[in-house]
Amino acid sequence: MPYRRSPFLAACFATISALMAVSSATSAAVPDTAQSVPLDQATVRKVIGDIVVELREGYVFPDRGMQAADALEKALAENTYAGVTDPGKFAVQLTDQLRAITRDSHMRVIFGSPFRNQPPPSAPQDAGFEVKRLDGNIGYIHLVRFVPPAVFNPAADDAVRNLSDTAALIIDMRDNGGGHPASVAYLASFFLDPGQRVHVNDLIWRNRGTSTFKTESFWSSPTPVSYLGKPVYVLVGPKTYSAGEEFAYDLQVLKRVTVIGEKTRGGANPGGLKELGSDLFVVVPTGRAENPTAHANWGGVGVSPDVQAAPELAQETAVALAMGKPVTPLSAQQ
Repeated sequence: MPYRRSPFLAACFATISALMAVSSATSAAVPDTAQSVPLDQATVRKVIGDIVVELREGYVFPDRGMQAADALEKALAENTYAGVTDPGKFAVQLTDQLRAITRDSHMRVIFGSPFRNQPPPSAPQDAGFEVKRLDGNIGYIHLVRFVPPAVFNPAADDAVRNLSDTAALIIDMRDNGGGHPASVAYLASFFLDPGQRVHVNDLIWRNRGTSTFKTESFWSSPTPVSYLGKPVYVLVGPKTYSAGEEFAYDLQVLKRVTVIGEKTRGGANPGGLKELGSDLFVVVPTGRAENPTAHANWGGVGVSPDVQAAPELAQETAVALAMGKPVTPLSAQQ
């Protein structure tokens, strides 16, 4: 059955793909081209008011959304933002405050549109695959993002087809910042029984302004080749995020791969981008992942590897395992 993408889901994950370019080292992005115009208190009040509405109406966890909204209103009433004039610093302050309350790394306020430096829609989109063969007849795929299926699926077909005769496969997600869930499900399909349709993941979306939810389900689908009966290793680390984490988590739960590296960042709650004015934007997650087998997700805790390894030694560890060689314990690597 072909995957049909709703406009709402498409918008949410277009936002997430754009935000993959946002530096993970800072709480809020300030693009080089963003022009900082000092904020006045009327603008500060408007920004807080707009964020409060999104938290109460849209946040996937209604109770936490109310708590965060109340905290922002209380801070505003107490003149916490009275001296704020720099929009970049204001974005960082709000992001830190919201994350402290919600414990949600997808929650963020951004100064400077993340779409400003994106290529035009007509420009070719790179699917982000790097494919090579390692010594010992081991295949290697490095993937930095999950672009939408129209671009992703043909590239995935070529990547796995080119390595289908290898003795083992390493899929490197250490630099993967996220992307589209349908592309995650498609890549997972190469490693699942083609004779049965496997339920890979669900996204639970809040119906705006209510305490009710709707479910988007993602299933395996036919692929031109399969990679079965041979070991598959997925490399992860502190930079692995969102859809990159989902790929590792879903196949780990299904006991189809061995996950190697260090714990991932723990972002499992997608959402759309809301413009606030003054070149400020907010992302309030309106959905959450739920694995249909584990009935849980990696949000806030990250994906825990099956084999611990320092990120820079994860590939070496996977190669050793694939070739039946002893593996150095993590304690001895550090």
